[in-house]
Amino acid sequence: MIGLPIVYWGFRSSPNVITEVQPTAQTGMTLKEAARSYKFWVLLASIFVVYMAASGIGPNLYPAITDAGMSVNQAATAQSLFGAAIVAGRLLVGFAVDRYWAPGVGGVTMLLPVVGCALLIEPTTFLPTAIAAILIGLAAGAELDLMSYLASRYFGQKHYAQIYSILYMGLAICSGGAPLIFAGIYDATASYAVSFTIAMGLFALGAVVMLFMGKYPKAYEPI
Repeated sequence: MIGLPIVYWGFRSSPNVITEVQPTAQTGMTLKEAARSYKFWVLLASIFVVYMAASGIGPNLYPAITDAGMSVNQAATAQSLFGAAIVAGRLLVGFAVDRYWAPGVGGVTMLLPVVGCALLIEPTTFLPTAIAAILIGLAAGAELDLMSYLASRYFGQKHYAQIYSILYMGLAICSGGAPLIFAGIYDATASYAVSFTIAMGLFALGAVVMLFMGKYPKAYEPI
């Protein structure tokens, strides 16, 4: 209801204006060339472990909070803060990567949910739980934007769509499988503490792995 009218009326060309599209030479790696670069696998590994943690926590956050003895209203509030933080994370990280080295921004961002997961291992009061939801949400929102930005900066535009689709496939696999894995861990242990401990390690690993992206290739710097 919102997106369709915006696309239909906002992106239509005026019938009185004739626009000539001039082809532009795009530089960058092909998918095969990118796959031979260790940076492609570094980025994919970072995306995989971070989204495995974030996607596992998302749908299990509400039951984890109520399981700790808090009210359904408190759990709903924390879940809402998680969602709002996802939006905020995309905006803040987008602002930061325009000014600073993106893998460094990503590394710092991915350390935030490490603290958040530590707070959720044995939650007792609402305030630390709410802070944890915000910290994890910031990272969950940041990773998708970082993925698209880093794919462009490190592999160029020539085969960007193919490269991005492979990276997104890894993200989608995590989004679909992680909630089941985390719920299964709860069924086996009757506690969410193990899941949050694993997620804490995954976020920390993702933060470290992302730093191995190295410097931006000068050939693909935006004009």
